[in-house]
Amino acid sequence: MATPTHEPTKARAKRHPVATWQGPERRFDLITEGTVAVAAVALLCILAASLWGSPDGGLTYPGAPASPPGQAFSARYWDTNDPSDLAQTAVQELLGGSKTAGYGPPFNTTSGASQEFIGIHPADIAKSIFGLTLPINTADDFVLAPVSRLVAPFDSAVALAVRQYKQAGGDLSPGASADQLASARQATWLNNYAKALGASGARFTPITATVPPGDYGPVPVIIQAEQRIASNGSLDGYFQGSDQQLTTDTTMGTMFFGDGTLWGTVATAQGVAGDQWGVMNELWDYPGQVWLWLYAGMYQIPALNPSGNANLDLDVGLLMILFGFLLPMFAPWIPGVNRIPRWIPLYKIIYRDHYRSTGDRRPPAHAPNKPDAEPPSHAT
Repeated sequence: MATPTHEPTKARAKRHPVATWQGPERRFDLITEGTVAVAAVALLCILAASLWGSPDGGLTYPGAPASPPGQAFSARYWDTNDPSDLAQTAVQELLGGSKTAGYGPPFNTTSGASQEFIGIHPADIAKSIFGLTLPINTADDFVLAPVSRLVAPFDSAVALAVRQYKQAGGDLSPGASADQLASARQATWLNNYAKALGASGARFTPITATVPPGDYGPVPVIIQAEQRIASNGSLDGYFQGSDQQLTTDTTMGTMFFGDGTLWGTVATAQGVAGDQWGVMNELWDYPGQVWLWLYAGMYQIPALNPSGNANLDLDVGLLMILFGFLLPMFAPWIPGVNRIPRWIPLYKIIYRDHYRSTGDRRPPAHAPNKPDAEPPSHAT
């Protein structure tokens, strides 16, 4: 019986899966290296925190009593230390004269308030697409709603005052424009009361504001109710309230605090105001969130005119996109920038062991391609 034969298959030439490395070699233990790296970084973090960490010194500022270490700014702290400022700020929230009321998108529809760049208003464009993403009505969210929910159900005089105030008009819808928050009648009451609160004869305690009689309508009752819930801490609880059991969203309280002057006074005294590099030092002269140096540094550029530039936040945001995102992404293709590693050869320090071992030798050539072995022929 003839035995069939198979023609030898022509060998297929292809690249060998493992190139032969002819350079130096050394053992590498990934587990050991990773453990050492984690331990070393942990020790360095502990050491850096002990040397340069920000002290937790409370909220003390010149002329104020010392606060307990670790105390956070709150409506209670505000009312205890400067009830006049809290009362006057609450009036401005009702009137639509606060910074939040006049900020524009994403908080409200106040016209002409959004920042611009070469005639383009990104906030208005975003509002036309997504609407107001965080609508705030300062009159209702900061004053009328908390007073209505925390005081009015238990105090008939406050309930009557809130009802009388609302009947006088004013737009309490979420995100209403600043010039629509108070009607003409309400604006008269509020302006008269604001002038009385700022007069030298006004007297304040954490729960009262005493001024000469005038045409204030129900405003004094509402403002003193606001002081009461600030004084007993319930206003802070209201601002931190959430449908979730636990929340870390302090936006409402922070916006309200920022409209007053005490917030800025404490920040300046502790060295964290904008012209003091803000986020760069959590407290005094100690470096805080150093990784935010680029963002904080933008606010110190004289050319941006930080003190009088109405579009400063937008300018800083655009510069962050440029220097923090676009520049690093396209650096290898930008003439001049892509030459920096050659001018500042830090890579030679990082890979010094490699350069020391190879000297001026060229890297080894790849091994030539090796063909697959011929498949064996089988005879039956």
